[in-house]
This record gives sequence, C-alpha cells and structure tokens, in this order.
Amino acid sequence: MNKDIGKRLKKLRDCLGMRNQTEFAKELGITQTVLSKYETGTVDIPDELKIKISESGVNLHWLISGNGEMFFQKPLETGQKHLQIYRSSEIPEGAFIVPLLDQQLSAGSGSYLPESDETTALVHVPAYLSRFGKNIKVLAVDGDSMYPTLSRRDMVVCDSCGWSGEGIYALRISGEGFVKRLTKAPGKLVIISDNPKYPLREEPEESEDIQIIGRVHCAIKELE
Repeated sequence: MNKDIGKRLKKLRDCLGMRNQTEFAKELGITQTVLSKYETGTVDIPDELKIKISESGVNLHWLISGNGEMFFQKPLETGQKHLQIYRSSEIPEGAFIVPLLDQQLSAGSGSYLPESDETTALVHVPAYLSRFGKNIKVLAVDGDSMYPTLSRRDMVVCDSCGWSGEGIYALRISGEGFVKRLTKAPGKLVIISDNPKYPLREEPEESEDIQIIGRVHCAIKELE
C-alpha cells in the first residue's frame, strides 16, 4: 500500500477547497468511507480511479510519483503564474475554458469589486467544473488572511451560485470583494480566515451588506 499517494489525494482535495471528505467522495463517485481509506493508505487507490482523476486535469505522474505539478498547465509570459491561457481561436477541442476576470478578491482588508465582469483572458480549468457552465470564473487573490491555503497572487476558480454548504467562498461585503472560509450558525454567517492572526467574524445571516457570490472550487497556485 502506498501511503504517499493517499497523502497527495488529500493534498488535491485541500487544493480544491474540499475539507469535507463527503463532498470530494461524491465528485469521485465513491463513498466517504472508501475515500478515507485511500487517503490514509490503508487501501490502494485503483488504477481506474487514478485515470478518472487525471481526466479532470490532474497530472497522473504527480499523483503516482509526487513529481511534476499537480495540474497540467503552462506558464504565462511573465513566468510568475502557471496557467493555460488561450485566445478564442486557439481553444483545443474538448477543453473547458472559463474567463479570467479583471477583478481581485481580497484575503485581507478588502478590494473594490465592480458589478461588471471584464474578461482579460481565457483559462483552462479541470473538466469536472464544466457542470457549472457559464457560472464559473477565475479571479486573482490579494492579501494574506487565507494563508497558507491561499497566497497573494494565487488565483481561484469559483462559481456564482451562492451558498452550497461550508467551504471557501467569494463574498461581496459593503461593495468589496473577499475570499474567506464560510460556515453558518443559527441566524449568523461565520467568516473565517485560515491565517490564525486574523480574528473570526460573525454577521447576521440576513445582512444586506453581505452577498455570497459563490463557492471556490480550486486554486491556481503561484510556485515559490
């Protein structure tokens, strides 16, 4: 049994913003109990599941050996980010492409978020997100309150479908855009920063100052 593959499977789940095993297991078409056994290395991950995971854009070589990058991507001209960027005329057949918006989500003190969406590029993201159709976008992250989960200059792939259970979300608070971990308590929204130096925040669930834009499904990380 290969416990290292199980650790990488958990790392993939964390990168996709799924701290709940049940949600990730549903995406993979297995039960939470089986996923737990895969992640702990008590049961080997079958080859057919490894292939299924790779079909969503995950690097199979990375999953098996730990070498290379987690996702298949190529660098931007700046060399700072690892994204697969296309013009409309270049989109490969069968690829799921979503817009990269000229907007930022703050993981810190807030960033003005315009109502209009201006596309600056088209980005190749994992195919399993195609179920969201046009309701999914890529946005840049600024600030450090979600570190180490997210860092400044990372990008997040999020939907625009509102609340769908505990997870990491794009939020609009008093006109500013944020990316935070979000859960609910009776009558309250609980806004959590993964960086422990930032305090937990609670707001009334009916507050008109807070709009839940949508859930973050995966992150495009800047390599250090």
